[in-house]
Amino acid sequence: MHFLVQTVLAVLLLGCCLQSVYGLFPDEAGRIDWYRAQIGVPTKLIPHTANDTSLLYASTQRNVVAALRADDGQIAWRHVLDEPIRTLLVRDERVLTQSGANESHVRVWDAAGGSLSWQVSVPGAGRAAAFVRGSSDVIAVAGDTLVRLTPESSSPVWELGLNNTAVYQRIVIHDDSVFVIGDAPATRKRKRRLHVVQVEASTGVVQLQYDTAEEVALRGGSVVALETRDYGAYLVWREPKNILWYVHRLGMTSPMWEIYHAKLVEVELMPPEMLSSTISEVDIDPGLKNTARFTLTYEKDSKTKTVVVEMFRDGDRLEMRKIASFLAPGRLVAAGPEHTVVAARSAESGATWRIRGSEKHSGDFAYARSNYGDVVRTALTFVNGQPHVVVQTASGLLAALQPGSDAPVWSRNEALAHAADMALLELLPPASSAEHAAQETDPSVQPSAVARFVLRWLAAARALGNWAASGFGIAGTHRPALGPTDGDHFGFRKLAVFGSATGAVTAVGSQDGAHAWSHHLAVGRAPVRIEHVFVARSGHVLGDAAPVVVAVGRGRNNTVVAAFDALTGNVLSQDVLPFVYVRAFELPATDSASGLRVLGLVVDGSEPRLAVWPATSDAVDAVCAFGSPLFFELGDTAGSTAVRGYRIECSSPSEPQLPARLEWEFALPAGERLVSAARYENGAQHTALQGRVLGDRRVLYKYLNPHLGMLATQHKQGIGVYVIDRVSGRLLHSAVHEYASVSRAHPFLATLSENRVIYQFWQGLPEGYVTAVIELFESDRPDTRDERTVVSSSDLRVPSVHSAAFVSPGAATALGTTRTGSSITTRDVLFGLASGKLLALPDALLDPRRPMRAPTKDEQAEGLMEYAAPLPLDPRRVLSHQHMVAGIRHVVSEPTHLESTAVVAAFGLDVFFTRTSPSGGFDQLAPSFSKANLVITTLALAAGCLLGAPMVRRKLTNRAWA
Repeated sequence: MHFLVQTVLAVLLLGCCLQSVYGLFPDEAGRIDWYRAQIGVPTKLIPHTANDTSLLYASTQRNVVAALRADDGQIAWRHVLDEPIRTLLVRDERVLTQSGANESHVRVWDAAGGSLSWQVSVPGAGRAAAFVRGSSDVIAVAGDTLVRLTPESSSPVWELGLNNTAVYQRIVIHDDSVFVIGDAPATRKRKRRLHVVQVEASTGVVQLQYDTAEEVALRGGSVVALETRDYGAYLVWREPKNILWYVHRLGMTSPMWEIYHAKLVEVELMPPEMLSSTISEVDIDPGLKNTARFTLTYEKDSKTKTVVVEMFRDGDRLEMRKIASFLAPGRLVAAGPEHTVVAARSAESGATWRIRGSEKHSGDFAYARSNYGDVVRTALTFVNGQPHVVVQTASGLLAALQPGSDAPVWSRNEALAHAADMALLELLPPASSAEHAAQETDPSVQPSAVARFVLRWLAAARALGNWAASGFGIAGTHRPALGPTDGDHFGFRKLAVFGSATGAVTAVGSQDGAHAWSHHLAVGRAPVRIEHVFVARSGHVLGDAAPVVVAVGRGRNNTVVAAFDALTGNVLSQDVLPFVYVRAFELPATDSASGLRVLGLVVDGSEPRLAVWPATSDAVDAVCAFGSPLFFELGDTAGSTAVRGYRIECSSPSEPQLPARLEWEFALPAGERLVSAARYENGAQHTALQGRVLGDRRVLYKYLNPHLGMLATQHKQGIGVYVIDRVSGRLLHSAVHEYASVSRAHPFLATLSENRVIYQFWQGLPEGYVTAVIELFESDRPDTRDERTVVSSSDLRVPSVHSAAFVSPGAATALGTTRTGSSITTRDVLFGLASGKLLALPDALLDPRRPMRAPTKDEQAEGLMEYAAPLPLDPRRVLSHQHMVAGIRHVVSEPTHLESTAVVAAFGLDVFFTRTSPSGGFDQLAPSFSKANLVITTLALAAGCLLGAPMVRRKLTNRAWA
């Protein structure tokens, strides 16, 4: 009996020591990243069929030319260009693009596969281009020059200088005549007008040039150029304050005729409606048919109406007829084959669309306009003979709609391609823990430690019973589906909230990119350019209030601050502030009423002020009650010649805008201008080690100043680098890199991590891109540190500096460092490369103390290796693996619950998430670890203890009686 009692007590004691064990489900094993390729918000959509495949060609705001498959919206091919795309045309099996602001790059692509057929670059900004009918040649306007280009030569066939007083933006080709149309400015004797130059296509000889269409502009909504295959090319326009429409055949020096507005479109309109009307082109491939279409849009009865007009030839007469009408703006009308046209418009519950032609179709697209904005573009394509209406919204959503179906055939959200900032939110695990069990019973109950222990055992008993009932199958084969707002016990699953320049705030799961919610921020119909996203309340502890994220952006003449429930996307508040902020940052204070982190918005002017959000007295009081003075700086933007630091004053704490007093000014030397500035971001100043342990066990203490800042300047000799204290404006270190330069093609990048400043710049050939590192220590003598318990920025000691330069592994477009929970794990330096690779290099490779010779034993013990200038592009250190992450602009890292592991996000054009362990998975079981052997060994030891206990007691009893 005594033995049985002891056994039961031992089992209970062992059970009390048991802890929860977390693991991955089988379908999650090996899944550490996700990738989304994007094209950006389209500026033009052209449907076309290539090799019997329906494609949708697009040029976008991110300088991308791409082809989307019309049946599923996936990218068939894409190319990311370095310059804005001015022209996109599709003809036969060819795609023509013209791009460039200082040099015109004309490229012709294979329509089906996207391969580059040929390209030619000519001086001058690209303004217009067109295919020569029946030829592979292209005629283009580059600056003030008209050129004919051919795939057989890199030089133009001919070139012609144009009248440099006009801006030529339209080319019309008919037979062997090229008509170049430009906007000619007004002079003292002449009104603003269109200038037409007629050139012989084969020779480039000017045949005729003249002025026409006074007081109109090519892109002003009052003139269209129409092309037909056999009957010539025409201009149709209406002069301001005139109800007459003019139709002019290009090549003639006077209009063919004048015609009344109502007769032209077969619609009776009153003069006010005529005077406010606009027209626009709709043909996607002009000049291939003997008809040409355009739209006329007018306001009547407080509604926007559009008629589609077709110009055709009837014998010797040129006729106009109305072929369709819509309750939609003309910019939302798109042409299809033959006489088919489509239009879409925003409605209360989303969008409606209509197809008019040989067949008539209509439908609705139900979506919340507050989530994606109004419809801004429409296209009509056909898949297996069935029409697909593609609509584009203001935030960047593309959706393909089909007659007879309420749900879209496919959709793409391109807002993430314009993301300016992102916040990663910690998520709670799914409802399986003791706390969640208690919450399911009564959400107001906060269980005690004993209750949590009992609930955990009950949950484990239920899981064990379910496992036994399933026949002891593999655990986790049946699990509840996890949504984008469900976390996990390891902290791998987070919610990524993006703010985009299109006005979109989008939340996706970091594990798989699953969409959580979206919202479109706009003032009226103008989208807000979002620049910052902050986590105002984390809410990662059960029972806390819901987590809150805040988006800050610029309107036309205002600032918009919107707060969202991070889990649902519900708008908690949206404030339109009557000023344009110049800087936004978190303040070390919390609004007691709402529990939100207080934000500061700097209002520039002759006397800068700090606007506090939330604009409540509690928030202002919390800022003013902070123990130390608060500072911010202005002038640290590109082009500045001085940086100024301001101290926030609390003389009127009841005001939502606090005054600021100038504390210091850091004036750059004469001839220098600022090109970049950097400060600590995202907790990069945190560290677990106060010093570097040397090989002889002495310590070199780090210079840890949370107010460090770096300024980079451009001057005649090269680049200047200044490390300053942002509270006092004191210069801590400076360096000059001769022959280095900064430009749009070669930007300056920098990041701060612990006591290091890491930056990359262009040194010119043969060095190319150089990565430099500045490391600051309290003293150059080991075991020497500042013993003061309180250190002020006004009384700083000059740090000891170690610096080194390395040849970069490639052209970087973004820099960052990894971050873990306690900062015990060594950091990796993250390079977002222009080649699309995300590279992680150990910080030991960028150690400025690497010796120029073979390291000594002490240096080896410290982990130093011999200096080598080139940083390796090791494929094993490429976190993006086979993915090419295009257009990386930001690299962000956040900790998980495992000290060894960090979540890394790279985004720009594409979006990529992954996990990395810079020091290895020291707190994780290796894949080769034998769980079965562990269980068998534990059970064998337990059995040995139980069997051996009576023998030991018998031996002790016998020894006592001996």
